[in-house]
Amino acid sequence: MMMQVTKTQEVACPKCGENSSVPAPERDVELKVSPYVAAFGNHMEIQCSNEHTFWVYYC
Repeated sequence: MMMQVTKTQEVACPKCGENSSVPAPERDVELKVSPYVAAFGNHMEIQCSNEHTFWVYYC
C-alpha cells in the first residue's frame, strides 16, 4: 500500500540538528526520528545537508 503525500514536515537531524523536509501522508501520523534503521514499519531514509543519514518512521 502506498502513502498519499499531501504535505511536508520539518524534522531535525539527530546528529547535528539541521532541519530536513520529509513528505507526510494526508492522514494524521506522528513522525519519529531515529539514527538507526528498524527491521519493519513504514519509514523513509533521509540525508541532511551535512550528509548525516537518519530514518523517519510514520507512527
